[in-house]
Amino acid sequence: MRKTMGFSTVSHFNLVHVDCHMAAVRQARSRDEWESALLQNANTRCNGLLPLWGPGVTESAFAACLARHNAYLSDVTGQRDISYQNLIHDIKLMILKFAEEKSFSVDSGGGGPQSNLHTLPYLEHVALYTINSSRANAREERSLETWLESPGSQWVSQASATDGPFYQTTASMLLLSPEKWQKNRAHILQRLLLTVHVRSTASDGGSSSDQPKIEVAEYSVYRPALLFFAMVDLIIKDMWSGIQTKSDQDWCVSLAEWIRHNDEALVTRSASVLNTFQDDLLPAQDIGEVIDVCGLLSEIPSGPSAILEVLAQIPALS
Repeated sequence: MRKTMGFSTVSHFNLVHVDCHMAAVRQARSRDEWESALLQNANTRCNGLLPLWGPGVTESAFAACLARHNAYLSDVTGQRDISYQNLIHDIKLMILKFAEEKSFSVDSGGGGPQSNLHTLPYLEHVALYTINSSRANAREERSLETWLESPGSQWVSQASATDGPFYQTTASMLLLSPEKWQKNRAHILQRLLLTVHVRSTASDGGSSSDQPKIEVAEYSVYRPALLFFAMVDLIIKDMWSGIQTKSDQDWCVSLAEWIRHNDEALVTRSASVLNTFQDDLLPAQDIGEVIDVCGLLSEIPSGPSAILEVLAQIPALS
C-alpha cells in the first residue's frame, strides 16, 4: 500500500496568457470557466492554470496567479493551505506515472509523457518558489540530511511513511545540487529498492512493519523504484546540467532562477531525457541494465548484492 497525500497534476502543456483566459471567461458568461478552457485546450479537461514566471513578469503578478492556482487546488481537494510538501508529493506522483507506465490522459482526456515532462520543471519551480519565499531551504535540507543519515533500524518503518524514500528522492531534485546528488545517489537507490522490497513482503500477506525476507525478489518488484530513480537521476544530471550557484545564493534559489530564465533549454532537455528514458531504460530486463545506463556500475556492480547489502544493514536481520 502506498500512502499519498494531496493531488496529482497532469497537463497537455498548452500555454495560454492569463489575461486571454480571463477574457474568454468574461465573454462566455453562460459557460463555466473550465468549459470555456476545454474549448481552447484541445478538448483536454482543465481545472487549474499553473503559473509560469517569465523573465518579464513581476513577482507580484506571479504571486497573484499562484494564489489563484492554489485557490483552484483548494476547491478541488478541500485542503485550505497548499504547502510545498503537497507540491513535492504532486511531483512524486507525476514521476511515478513515468516509472509505472501509467496513462497521463485517462483523467484529463489529453496530454502524454512528453507534455507532462515539459510541465515537470515548472511544477518544481512552483515548489522551489514556495520553499524559497517561506525561507524553508535550510530546514528542508537538514530534514533530507537526517533521512539520509538515519540508521538501519528505521528503514523498514520509513518504507511505509508518507514522507518516505519516494518523497525524499523527489525532494532531492529540489534540494541537492548535481554534485551532492552524485555523492548520495547510490545510497538513495538502495533505500528505494529496500522500500519496494518491504512493500512486496506486505503484499504477500505480511505487514509493512514485519521484517522483510532476506532474499532477492523478481525484477518486476524492483522495476518501478529503479525507473523512478532513473528519471530523477536523468533530470538532475541532464536537465540541471551546467547550472551555476552564485556566491550569494544557495542551490534552491539558483535552480529556481535558472528554470525561470531557460524555457528553450528546458524544452530541449526534457525531450532528450524522455528519449533516454523510453529508449534505454524502459526496455531494460534486469537491475544491472538500469544501473549500467545510470552509470552506477562502479558503485553498485551487482543489483541483487546491493539489495542483500541494504537488508543486512537492518539490525534485526543481520
